[in-house]
Amino acid sequence: MKIAFTSDIDWAPEQVIEDFLDLFLEYNVKCTFFCTHESLTLKKANKDLIELAIHPNFNDTLLGKTNNSPKNIIDNLMNIYPEAVGVRSHSLTSNSYLQLLFNEFGLLYDSNLYYPFVDKAQAYKCWTGLTRIPFHWEDDLHFYEKKSYDFDFTNLIENNRLILNFHPIHVFLNTDCLETYQQGKKFYQEPNELIKFRNKDKIGTRDLLIKLLKQSSDMNFDNVKLKEIL
Repeated sequence: MKIAFTSDIDWAPEQVIEDFLDLFLEYNVKCTFFCTHESLTLKKANKDLIELAIHPNFNDTLLGKTNNSPKNIIDNLMNIYPEAVGVRSHSLTSNSYLQLLFNEFGLLYDSNLYYPFVDKAQAYKCWTGLTRIPFHWEDDLHFYEKKSYDFDFTNLIENNRLILNFHPIHVFLNTDCLETYQQGKKFYQEPNELIKFRNKDKIGTRDLLIKLLKQSSDMNFDNVKLKEIL
């Protein structure tokens, strides 16, 4: 089985990011991080296992809450992560203008297409110059659909690369449902308080990730960073 782990860090504090990263280091599994802000934890991490990409947020610009242009938003993140070759927008915001702008900044791929468990969802070269890499599963969308975390990915998709997306906040909380997240998110930037809301009663996001990391390590899955798909 071929598998690629990704993560949208979504402004998580360093302690939460470090907790997430430590799981990948423990099992020696690769992960691509889409970054919303500067994380010294990630910048110091083992680049043999970790790819750093950008996760720009255009929502406030679209909603008229700021005059900050998409170009400035991308430029700010590229100054923090000049090695980035990949992008996934917050809320998966994408259009031809942004695609061309990503290309202008030297980005090589985007992962803004969500195709849940579509077996034939392959990466392809777009006319904008970017390679578009779809992903197949995301932790928060799973609990928004009120689905159980007690299941096995290996029975759901075959003969294709499975690309998964986890958020450090949901792994830290072991989120199993929307209510768990809502109870804890008011302490989003206070890990010592946030940990008190970690789900210990039901199988959640953290449990599922650890299960997959063990499988990936023990069963020698073909594990890649997204830029390696290029």
